[in-house]
Amino acid sequence: MSKLSDRCEERKVEAQALAEKFNEVKTQIEKLQQENSQTYQEFQAKNAQYAELLGLVQEEEGVATPSEVVE
Repeated sequence: MSKLSDRCEERKVEAQALAEKFNEVKTQIEKLQQENSQTYQEFQAKNAQYAELLGLVQEEEGVATPSEVVE
């Protein structure tokens, strides 16, 4: 092979390696985005439960909730 053909083949191999790395990272990002979405949904559910229980505790103890207007 000529030097030009050798260089061309080297660049092809380098490009393929970078494409594989890009695809791996892209897959990892998508996985993390799915995990993040699931974690956020779980957080919202737990936060709603907390807010509900906090309201019940405040009601039981006769404490005004921050949303109430005290005159």
